[in-house]
Amino acid sequence: MNAEENAPALEIRCDGRPLPLDARADVESVTVLDDLHALSMFTVTLHNWDPERLAFPWSDSRLFAVGTEVVISLGYGGDLYPVMSGEVTGLEPTFSTDRLPTLTVRGYDYRHRLARAQRTRTFTRTKDSAIARQLARNAGLRAEVTDTGAAPDYVVQNNQTDLEFLQKRARLIGYEVHVRHKVLYFRPPQHGRRPSATLHIGDDIAEFTPRLRALPQVGRHSVRGWDVALKQAVVSTVTAGREPTTMGGATTGPREAERAFGRAATVSTGLSVPNRDRADQMALGQFDDLALTYITGEAECEGKPRLHAGEVVDIQGAGTVFSGAYYLTSVSHSLTAGDDYRTSLQLRRNAA
Repeated sequence: MNAEENAPALEIRCDGRPLPLDARADVESVTVLDDLHALSMFTVTLHNWDPERLAFPWSDSRLFAVGTEVVISLGYGGDLYPVMSGEVTGLEPTFSTDRLPTLTVRGYDYRHRLARAQRTRTFTRTKDSAIARQLARNAGLRAEVTDTGAAPDYVVQNNQTDLEFLQKRARLIGYEVHVRHKVLYFRPPQHGRRPSATLHIGDDIAEFTPRLRALPQVGRHSVRGWDVALKQAVVSTVTAGREPTTMGGATTGPREAERAFGRAATVSTGLSVPNRDRADQMALGQFDDLALTYITGEAECEGKPRLHAGEVVDIQGAGTVFSGAYYLTSVSHSLTAGDDYRTSLQLRRNAA
């Protein structure tokens, strides 16, 4: 493989068209943040001065008009992979007396369409998964959802954006809400999947800093609610050992904390729980979400355009306790004009 095939490569498309060559030549840096829990975003910084025309070519151009669809692909040589699809939401020029002007183009993934207005409305006998489909459709997005079972009698969206409301519904049952390439995903965490890549410390990873924290872990979690129809309490309890996956680890965080420090429990109360099945779903989802914070960490590596949030990676070379499968909750790509392409990872694991 020659040097050109090894060199980091970039492609930016605006409304389906490749960036003009003069604009591509002015690109100074590109960053992309792919995140499960917050709006994913991108920035493109360009030199913004034409010495021949004595003009600011990009801040005065319609090329990056608000609402422009931007698709960013990264890779090496001719092997490019789309890492971000979003829309331009802001322009930030810099005018200075001691350096040339620049323009930073800022945009977000299509989740931002769900965060633009606060609404108050009621959903009657509608599953959370059906609500997710409806809100996605209203925002011009397709939906990939996991069925959530029983439908509550009613759910109120109280002066919330669609995104705030949907994230709150997701947290109740341990689900995630994120968007990739105009598709909204509403589903449980995918940490039980097979790793999409194996990363070796020293070869792929330059720095890896995991943190094991047993203090928040408990071996028992309960959901307590009220069945309005039957006029009786609804209680569901999940104990250590019920986690959907151990991610290949020997012992989960809840089990290890219980072994080391004795029994401890948490309780979620005051929730609308129509029946026992819904209570079981909420208890298990919330318990699994807590267990997934047992080991958290960050990793820095050479550019990895095929990695994205919501995948599992296998990290090797960190000893017995800290090697293994990790769930990616955030992936950040950074490419500069000097062809320095780096990827940063935020990771979670529920066992060791």
